[in-house]
Amino acid sequence: RALAIQEETAPESLEVAQTLNQLGSLAEKRGDFAAAEDHHRSALYITEKLAHGTSDTSYESVYNLWNLAAVEQRKGDLAKADEYLQRIMEVESRISPESYAIGVAYFYRALFAAEQGNMVLAQELQGRALAILEKQAPGSLRVSDSLDSLGAIAFERGDLPKAEELFQRALAIRDQIAPGSTRLGVSLNNLGRVYRRAGRLAMAADYLCSATEAFDKQRKTLGGTIEGGSAFSGTTAEYYRDCLAALIDISRPEEALRVLERGRARSFLDLLAERDLSWTADLPPELARDRKLTNSEYDRTQAALERLSPARDQAEIDRLLVRLREFRARQEDLAAKIRQISPRAAAVHDPKPLDLAGARDALDPGTLLLAWSIGRERSFLFVIQPPGTNPGLEVLPLAVSDQALRERVGIFLNLLQRADSDRAALSGQARELYDLLLRPAEARIVAAKRLLISPDGPLHILPFAALVHDGHYLAEKKPIHTVISATVYAELKRSRRERSSTPQQVELAAFGDPSYPPLPSGQLSAVHAEVRAAVGRGLALTPLPSTREEVRDIAALYPEARTFLGTEATEERAKSIGKDARYLHFACHGLLDERFPLNSALALTIPVSPGESQDNGLLQAWEIFERVRLDADLVTLFACDTALGQEMGGEGLLGLTRAFQYAGARSVLASLWSVSDISTAALMKRFYGYLRKGRSKDEALRAAQADLIRSQGFSHPYYWAAFQLTGDWK
Repeated sequence: RALAIQEETAPESLEVAQTLNQLGSLAEKRGDFAAAEDHHRSALYITEKLAHGTSDTSYESVYNLWNLAAVEQRKGDLAKADEYLQRIMEVESRISPESYAIGVAYFYRALFAAEQGNMVLAQELQGRALAILEKQAPGSLRVSDSLDSLGAIAFERGDLPKAEELFQRALAIRDQIAPGSTRLGVSLNNLGRVYRRAGRLAMAADYLCSATEAFDKQRKTLGGTIEGGSAFSGTTAEYYRDCLAALIDISRPEEALRVLERGRARSFLDLLAERDLSWTADLPPELARDRKLTNSEYDRTQAALERLSPARDQAEIDRLLVRLREFRARQEDLAAKIRQISPRAAAVHDPKPLDLAGARDALDPGTLLLAWSIGRERSFLFVIQPPGTNPGLEVLPLAVSDQALRERVGIFLNLLQRADSDRAALSGQARELYDLLLRPAEARIVAAKRLLISPDGPLHILPFAALVHDGHYLAEKKPIHTVISATVYAELKRSRRERSSTPQQVELAAFGDPSYPPLPSGQLSAVHAEVRAAVGRGLALTPLPSTREEVRDIAALYPEARTFLGTEATEERAKSIGKDARYLHFACHGLLDERFPLNSALALTIPVSPGESQDNGLLQAWEIFERVRLDADLVTLFACDTALGQEMGGEGLLGLTRAFQYAGARSVLASLWSVSDISTAALMKRFYGYLRKGRSKDEALRAAQADLIRSQGFSHPYYWAAFQLTGDWK
């Protein structure tokens, strides 16, 4: 609004340029780089036109160039960003050859050179930066950043005394003016890595683990979205792994386990602690209205994206993607306000990461917990047994790094997800992965009744059931279930209940054979725009008639089952199930959204020309977090890729499985890849049949998978290994 007035009353004035800069900076913070660059370029044009060598307008031009450099850096175009920095230095050198701005420009140019692998140039530029910054801003955080960068260069060269000196100088500044900050944590970690490489292991552990304490403090102050909290865990996960490895080096394995738990799923634990708050009781009308409007705007923005073409509308697409992030942030802000005013908020417990005793107590007799830490340099397997079994804890080093393991898992999955793949090559990869990941704990595995898998990094998408030992799949030998961490598992078990306590529940509620509009033409144009957008991103809406028979076969095992087939399999009914079903089964198409993991969805019946208050048929993960409350022993997602999500470091995969666990499912059975309708129907019929006979969920899955392994047509692991049980086994 200010810009519109200024452009009318004083076109191409300094005031217009300043307002354009403010708008550009705001757009850059939102991630709308196209708009940011456009605003800053327009501002630069004005200030350079006005300059004529005057200091005021030269300063404004430098400010424009800084902003443009920041945009290019965030876009990843370091060469272009460096060009802007050199232009800044040219302008500044005419005003003051050793100004603070020139020092900062040297600093960033050094970072860009280091990122591009030119360490000699990086050291030269950073040395110039430090000389200027220490003169112009002694003791500042910018000086600490320059010292930190020079320390990293010395560390890479192997000059440990120099690296230690520079990192200590950076730490002194940060400890004084930024205590408890992320910067402080980075400095502590840097010094810890120096001491570890120098063989000073006790000191290394002190520094590396002090770094994680700084990140713990930062975590407590986080606000924002679920994705934001999870992303913070992703960016700090490696620091916890460094601390963990250092503790193992000095023979303190129990403390290492505690660090493993501290670094995992903390954002999700906080959510679990709050999930039973009343979200609707005593809700002020204005808050309820605001939530409804925000949700509507979110849907409307998604629909607007569908009408755009990347070839001609990329700027508008970028703008709308930014808007989606803003609405997600607004949704989270409203959820936080609702939790604050809830009458039950004061009663929420604060789940703490478990120590060894707590982790062991969380395990039922016969359960063996296998938890991995997969680091950039070192990896470990933690083997934890329940009380009464010795040893309680073993920590076993693994000869693999994160990158190497990602490559191995990728090769295995490429073979696994094709029913016509070479069985010999597949078995070879399965044996090698077993030997790498499980053989070190083989004696404990043989003695256990069931395996509880707590994966890390690339192991989140590895189907352990398909690994091979002594000519047999692991699924033939042991029932398996997975969990993000032992602490999350203990939280899920807290809601375990005896069946007799809720006689009003039906055993099963099942959705199948949803009604989809014809493709690719016909009535599709009449459905909700968000559905059309999902189809454009890969959602299949082909009919699933085989799922009707599957649901009927499963329901026949439970006389009081409720089934929702065809046009009755609606999103509204799914949201209204509430706490009335022990088992909840969805047989439908699924959509994995890797850009926004909480937009991943189950495709239920898609209404043609939906009414204003009618749902569009896509049950998205964010809607499950916000609107669905269950008391279910099991939710089964017979849909493609439903176990997947965006990897968030220590938070694991963010997607549909996590959403249903939050909603109140003690376990979720979901798939790691696109599944065959016919083979999955066979698997599900057997799985529910074994459940009906009284077997536990993990044993029912193992038995159903073993049946398919022994069958004529479905023995290839492509048909049975995709489904993974996450959560409580019982």
